Amino acid sequence: MMRIQLPVLAVAALVGICNQACAEAQCPELIRLRHETAMASKQTIGVPTSQRCESYNRVSTAWDAVVQYAADHREACNISSASLDDLEKYHRGALEARDNVCAGRPARPFPPDIIQR
Repeated sequence: MMRIQLPVLAVAALVGICNQACAEAQCPELIRLRHETAMASKQTIGVPTSQRCESYNRVSTAWDAVVQYAADHREACNISSASLDDLEKYHRGALEARDNVCAGRPARPFPPDIIQR
């Protein structure tokens, strides 16, 4: 269940950012990078445990490319501060998920009501 939530959230975030940035005609490279990020996120679903770290590493690298491009081309692509902040937040989330998966933990921590002592 947790493995499915990350890609779904990432794709939903990408759709929201597409609407916020309104840069489709101006920045085809940003669109390509966001598409690659969405594809990398989808590829984490059903990945064998032995390949999960590598898969999440690709997602975090893809998010890094999106953030770097957006920051470097902020004015040309008409990217708002809020949109850039959102991109950075999703990148941090991808890094956290990657670190957790590569350490053998779930991508996202379990909510407190699930943990029984």
